[in-house]
Amino acid sequence: MIGRRLIAIFGTVFTAAMLAGCGSKPVVGVVLPITGSASGYGVSIESGMRLAIKDARETGQLPPQFEVVWEDSESDPAKGIAEVRRLVDERGAKLILGAATSSEARALVEVLDDINVVCLSPSASTPGLTKRSKLFYRIYPSDELEGHTAGKFMIDRLGATETVLFVGNHDYVAGIEPEFRRQYEGSLGGTVVATVDLESEGWDQDVSGVLKEHKPTVVYIVGYAEEILEAIRQLRADGFKGRIVTTSAFFTSQILRDAGELAEGVFFPLPPFDRTAETEPVVSFVHRYMDTFERAPDVFAAHGYDAMKIAIQVFAIAIPPETPEINKALHFGVTDFMGVTGPILFDDHGDVKHYPKMFIVKDGQVLGYRRYLDAERKRILRQVQNLLISEG
Repeated sequence: MIGRRLIAIFGTVFTAAMLAGCGSKPVVGVVLPITGSASGYGVSIESGMRLAIKDARETGQLPPQFEVVWEDSESDPAKGIAEVRRLVDERGAKLILGAATSSEARALVEVLDDINVVCLSPSASTPGLTKRSKLFYRIYPSDELEGHTAGKFMIDRLGATETVLFVGNHDYVAGIEPEFRRQYEGSLGGTVVATVDLESEGWDQDVSGVLKEHKPTVVYIVGYAEEILEAIRQLRADGFKGRIVTTSAFFTSQILRDAGELAEGVFFPLPPFDRTAETEPVVSFVHRYMDTFERAPDVFAAHGYDAMKIAIQVFAIAIPPETPEINKALHFGVTDFMGVTGPILFDDHGDVKHYPKMFIVKDGQVLGYRRYLDAERKRILRQVQNLLISEG
C-alpha cells in the first residue's frame, strides 16, 4: 500500500514538474515602434535583433525552444503596454525587449512589477528609469551623460561660451536639457542666450531674427531625428554658417540619407559604437550587417543586436526561464559580455555604464571626433608637404 502511495505521489510530482517545464519556454517578446513617429528607431533596432538571431542560429547558440514574438507599438505608449500585457498573458513571454523611446519607457516601467516580467531596453535613455523598477534594464547611456558630454565639448573643443538652444519633443528634452545646462552653464560658465521651441507654432519664422540678434557660432538642438532635421534645414536656409551640435537621436540611417549634405559637419554624442572601428566584434558585425541589409548599421541597430544577444545568453543561463532566474542571470550571469557597443555589465540598478563620445558627419560618413581630427592632421600635413615639394 505504501509503495503504491509513493508511486502515486511521485507520479503527481513528476506530472506537475513536466507541466511547469512546458509552461517555461524561453519566449522573448519584442515590442518596438515599427510604424508611427519613432519608426526610424524601431526599424533599425529590429534589424540588429534579427541579425543577432541569425548569427546565433548559424553558430548553434540558440537555447532549446527559444522563441521570439514580434509586435509593433505604433510609437504609442498605451499600445505598447497593451502589447506587452498580451505577450505575457497569451504568449507566455518571459522577457521583453522594448521601451525604445522615452515616452514608451516611462509608461512601461510603471507596470513591470504588476505583470512581473523583466524588460531589457535597447535604447531608452530617460534618467532614473532603472531606479523605478528592479525589473527594468537598459544598455543605452542615460541622457544625463549625453547632455554632460555635449556641454563639455561645446566649451572645451568648440570654444562656444554662448549658444542658442533648439528644443523639440519635450519628453526627450526633459532628460537631456537639465544636465546640459548644469554642465554648460553651471560648471563651465557658458550661456544659453535664447531658446527656440520646435513644437511652437511659427518657430521657423523666428530663427532668422534669433540668429541676427545673438550671432551664435554654435547652436545645440535637442529632439528626435525628424525635428532635428527640420531645425537643421531652417538653419541652413537662414544662412547659418556656425557649428551644429545635436543629440544621438539624429543618428539613424534613414535620417542621414534624408539629410544628405545638410548633415555635413553636424556633431553629436553617441554611445561607444563606432562602425568605422577596426577591432572585433565591430568589424565582423558591420560586415555581416551590410551583407544582410545592404546598408551600414547605425547606433540603434548595434544596440538592438546586443540586446538580443544578451537575451539569448540569459536564456542559456536562466533555468527555469522565470523572472527571478532572469533577474539573477542579468545581474550575475552576464559578466563578460563584449558587445558591439562595448563591454556590458549591469550595475545594481540595471544601468550599463557606457560613456558617450563625440562624432561628426564628414563626407556622408559618421566618424569619431578623434578619428576625424587625426585624418584632418594627416590631410593638412600632406598639403604642406606637397606645397614644399612644388616650391622646391
